[in-house]
Amino acid sequence: MENYNKYKVATEKADWRGICELNGVHFDSFGTNKEFEALPKYLEPGEVVFALASGLMKQTDTSNFSDSGLNTWLVILTSERFLFMDAALLTSSIDTQSVRLDKVQAISASQGFLLGKISIDLGSRLIVVDNCEKDAVKVMADLANKWLREKEKGFVPPKENSDDSISKENKTDLHERVNPPIADIPKISRTSATIVAGLFGIVGLHDFNWGEKGLGFVKWGLFAFSFLLNKNDHFIISSLILAVLCFWVLVDLICICDGSFFKNKDSSPVAKGLSDFFVLVYLVVAIKLLVSAGFDFFDDRKKDTGKLASAREIVDTYNQNEAAADESFDGKRFSIGGKVRSVEKNFWGEYIVKFEGLGAFNIFNLGNKVQEIELSFPKQQAKDMNTIRKGDAVVANCIGRGLFLGTYSADKCRVKGVYKKEQLRK
Repeated sequence: MENYNKYKVATEKADWRGICELNGVHFDSFGTNKEFEALPKYLEPGEVVFALASGLMKQTDTSNFSDSGLNTWLVILTSERFLFMDAALLTSSIDTQSVRLDKVQAISASQGFLLGKISIDLGSRLIVVDNCEKDAVKVMADLANKWLREKEKGFVPPKENSDDSISKENKTDLHERVNPPIADIPKISRTSATIVAGLFGIVGLHDFNWGEKGLGFVKWGLFAFSFLLNKNDHFIISSLILAVLCFWVLVDLICICDGSFFKNKDSSPVAKGLSDFFVLVYLVVAIKLLVSAGFDFFDDRKKDTGKLASAREIVDTYNQNEAAADESFDGKRFSIGGKVRSVEKNFWGEYIVKFEGLGAFNIFNLGNKVQEIELSFPKQQAKDMNTIRKGDAVVANCIGRGLFLGTYSADKCRVKGVYKKEQLRK
């Protein structure tokens, strides 16, 4: 086996990047940083790593119950076996599988347009790892087949002073030439980058400090453009741009955690924990934005029914026939009128208008199915909302959302008319 001693030295140093450079492939640690850090603990004494690849593999008998579906696994070809490792997202637990080379009947690699797949035939079953880097699977399959032939012939490791080995000087040169997985960056750098990306990543602040300023300006520009669109009532496009930014920052957080954002590595449990937390936060926000954009898309296509209903009519209709009331007032765009009891703001900065004559503590409303009517107005309606006072009458065009726990709600409201209480007295 060519470069056997180089593989051996790199394995002893846990220099996985160096092994990939020896094989002429890209060092890919995306989603497998924990596996790389834990790998030395799972190697046997004298075991030499020849090739590494990461990809997707289905849940196996050794997987945890929570690891359903496809998971990202690290595949390692060593002098003794194929080793498979899968680390949990939020814990330090690792699933492993090990297949001795004498049990392997065939190894094959297939390369697609962008990614590749490696198949290991054990006779009784087939292990398939998909969505790997296509260059990595070809190298792994070639090295595995070559190593199996070498073992059949009775491979003898070359001596340290042979031509195929590395002299002490060459070992030093190799160590200085390759970029090891553990970089000489202070741990606080990655932790700081994680915090900055988690709190201000949507405007690209982490790119200005640790990445590329050009990408930072792109993120800042997209955020500013989304803000302007939102101010001008283009909610759908604004939400889609923000969702794209959230997914972009999510990828950046993962890259910061595994070190590829810095083009090198450091190890910090604090950064990993923070990254996992912010990844979940950005994922939830991105999904919410996409769902919101979807609702806005369909809501914008709802035509006004032209119906005008008073707060009392809504209450009476629900008291008489709730099913018929939902047919008229749920999911439809129509106008609602009533006297204002209060104007409030919710957590999202939207204005909430509640009508008089309703409320759980109003003795004239006891026994009614509708205890409260709430109209939700977007922040863009601030000018109209600031002129409304208690006792004024308001007519608004809204999309009804039906009755839930005694509260009838309607949103996406637009003010059609405000009648001051002084006018109503006249």
